[in-house]
Parts: sequence; structure tokens; C-alpha cells
Amino acid sequence: MTRTGTGLRTASLRRRLVISTIVAVILVLGAAVAATEILVGAQLKATATAQLDDRVQRARSIHDTGADPAAVVTAAQGGGTTARLVTTDGRTYGNPDLDAEAPTPDPPQPGDPAAPPAAPLQPPGPPPSGTDSESVTTQLSDGSLLTVAVDTAAISDVRDQLRSVLVAVFLVALVLVGLAVVVIVRTSLRPLHHMTVLARRIARGTRGDRLDPDRTNTEIGSAAAAFDEMLDSVEAAEQRERTTSARTRQFFDDAAHELRTPIAGIRAAAETLIRAGADADANVREELEVLLVRESGRAARLVDDLLSLARIDEGVVVDRRPVDLDALVAADIERLSVAAPGRTIEAHGRKGVVAEGDPLRLAQILANLTNNAVAYSPHDEPVSITISHTVHDIRLAVRDNGIGIPAGERERVFERLVRLDRARTIGSGSGLGLSIARDLARAHGGELECHGNGQENGSTFVLLLPRGLVTTSAPSRASQHRVASPQQAGRRALG
Repeated sequence: MTRTGTGLRTASLRRRLVISTIVAVILVLGAAVAATEILVGAQLKATATAQLDDRVQRARSIHDTGADPAAVVTAAQGGGTTARLVTTDGRTYGNPDLDAEAPTPDPPQPGDPAAPPAAPLQPPGPPPSGTDSESVTTQLSDGSLLTVAVDTAAISDVRDQLRSVLVAVFLVALVLVGLAVVVIVRTSLRPLHHMTVLARRIARGTRGDRLDPDRTNTEIGSAAAAFDEMLDSVEAAEQRERTTSARTRQFFDDAAHELRTPIAGIRAAAETLIRAGADADANVREELEVLLVRESGRAARLVDDLLSLARIDEGVVVDRRPVDLDALVAADIERLSVAAPGRTIEAHGRKGVVAEGDPLRLAQILANLTNNAVAYSPHDEPVSITISHTVHDIRLAVRDNGIGIPAGERERVFERLVRLDRARTIGSGSGLGLSIARDLARAHGGELECHGNGQENGSTFVLLLPRGLVTTSAPSRASQHRVASPQQAGRRALG
């Protein structure tokens, strides 16, 4: 058996899930750390700027009240800020190490006295070495320059500490998330492991186990459900194969047994004839010759039936064409005039019914049904053939008044080489005719059914054929044919 593959990619699903999840976590945590540091740094800087503005406004308010320069400097200092005031006459108060920046003059307010001209401003110099500070210089109302500075070293320290904490939290979170992802992925993929174990156990011969997912609307659940369906299908196919193999073995055993009986009879008759020689009694010789003919015919019929079944199993080719059922029934009655002389065959039903099928196969079906009816009904009881039709199908019914078939056994009669009881085994049938007839009926798209005759004895076999052609119907008529004996048939032929 040739194997075909789809080139399924089998990269580790667990590794891909873990790596992709950790990469996503790194990106998210990294973005969170960076955003936190930026936002906190901006907030600290805004706080320092607000502190400078507050000190400047406080010093300006004190200066406008006419306080001396020392009081103004004192008001501007404190809370981590230092100040320097340079008056218009060049005197310096406060921290002399502060370098003045370009002043930021306030917009003139209505009613304010004109400010005196300020002294020439010096360009700002670099901050003192080794210090981190932020300063602002403003010009007061009398032209003095006020410089206020805040030490930003504390802010830098806070940012450094925050950065260290964030990095530590990032690393710890990354480790914890990585471990959690590994555990979650392993737990999530555990059903796949169970599926693998179950598949290997089944490959070693264990049957019947299933995954039975509690939810089939998830990825794993749908895969598990599909896996269980596949196992059901495989086991059902195996069961069908075992059943078919058992039936085949039983069929060959039964066929061999059926062939053994006529062959044994032929052999016994032939050996008796050989031992008797030319001096054998004429009546005994005739009986042995009749036995030879009967048993050889029985073996030939069995072989023909076996060949028919073999062809049916390979596939029946139906040569569909219009078939006049009246002509089909008449031909079978003519056949029975030789096969069953003296029997009464009644034809009932509508005339002019035309079916679509293979005339040879339909004739074979009808012959099997009438042979069965003749074989299992008393010689003085008639066999009736009825043609009818409905909107959907055409029906050909063969009824006998024989011993009948129990309701529970009416399907078994279509099995191969089935003998229901001793009363139905007395005949010379092979036990294959009804099976062949049903297979041929189904090859035509129809069916063959077995029914009882109500309170009466006997059985009715109904052939159902799909209604393919337009059926022209004449009034129902009944005709009775008494099949002539071979001598009567010969006299009619000579006449």
C-alpha cells in the first residue's frame, strides 16, 4: 500500500509557545519599565521647577514689601534651594557661587512704577563642579538680579534607585512569567501527550480506549474529538473486515460441504456401476444413472450459483433497457413447463407494465423466486405471479401456499447457504438462489422482500423496481396456466 504524506511541519509546539510568550513579555515589561522611568523623571523635574517658581514668587513678594536684600535671599532659600541677590550697585547677597542666567522679566502690570535701568547682565556660567542643579534668574522691580537654584542630585539618585528597582522587578517578573508559561503550556499540551500515548497503545493492539474530551469547541477538544471519531471509524472497519472474513470462511466451508454431498453421491453411484459391470440389473442400473444425473445437476447448479455470487461481488453490470413484464412472466411459465411439469402457475395483475432493467438479470430473479415457490409448496397448490405498480415503483410478487416462513426468519432466508429447518431442506436447492435474487434486485436500484400470507400458509416474495419508464396499464386480468407434462408439451410441438 502506497503511503502519501502532506509534509506536516513538526516543530516543537511547546518551544514555540514558550519562546513567543517570553518575547512578548520582555517587550511589554521593557516598555513598562521605560515608560515608568520617563514618567517619574518628568514628574520629578516638574516638581523641581515648581519649587523654583515658588521660591522666586516668595522672594519677589518679600522684595516688593521693601524688605532688605538679606531678607529677600532668606525667603528664596530653603527646602534644598539656594539663592543669590545682586543689587544694582553690585553688592551680592546669599550664595556667591551661583552664576546668574539671563533674567526672565515679568510682564509689566498696570500701575507698576517704571523699573530703573538694570545693570549690564553677565552671561550665565557653568554650574559649580561636581554639583547637579537647576537654576532660574529673574530681575526684580528695582533691577536687582535674583538667582535661585535647586539641587537635582537627589532627583538623579531617586531616578537611579527607581531604575535599579525596575530592572530588578523586570528580571524577577520575567523569571516568574517564564516559569508560569512553561507550566501552563505543559498543562495545556498534556492532552496531546495523552493522545500520543493512546495512539501508541492502540498501535500495539489495545482497542476501546478513548480520549472523551469534556469540551469539543476548543482546539485540543476538537482534535481529541476528531481522534476519537477516527478510532471509531478504524475499529468499525476492522470489525466489518473481521465479520466479512468470518462470513467468507463460513461461506467456503458451507460451499465445500454442499459440494461434498452431490460429489459423494456421484462417486458412490459410479463405483456401484463399475462393480456391477455389464451383468447389473436393468432397474438398478437405471436408478444409478438417474442418481448420477440428479447429483451432477445439483453440483452444477451449486457451481453456477457460486459463480453468479462471485460476479455479483465483483460488481454487476446492468444492461438497462425496457422490459415487458408480461413477456417476462410468460417466458418463465414456459420454462416451468419443462422444469416443473404438472404445476399450476397463475398470472395476475395489470397488463402492459414496462420496467427498466436488464432482461437476463430480471429473468434470473424471477426464475429463482418461482423455483423457490415450486420447491417449497405442495404439488397440488398453485403458484401465483402478480404484476402491479405504484407511483414510485413496480412490483412483481410471487406467492406460494407452502409451509411458510416465520416472521423472525424472513430476513435470514436471503443469507447465503442458509437452511431454516428440515422441512425446507428436503429440496435440492443450494441455498443461494434468494441471496442472488436480492443482490441482483439491489443492483437494479430495487429491493426483494419476503412477506407472510396473513392467516394462510405460504410466503410472498415481492420484487420492487424503480419506476423508470411510463407504465401503460390495461384492466387487471387473471390467467391460469397449468404447466403441461413433457409428454403433453411434445405432442403440442408435433401438432
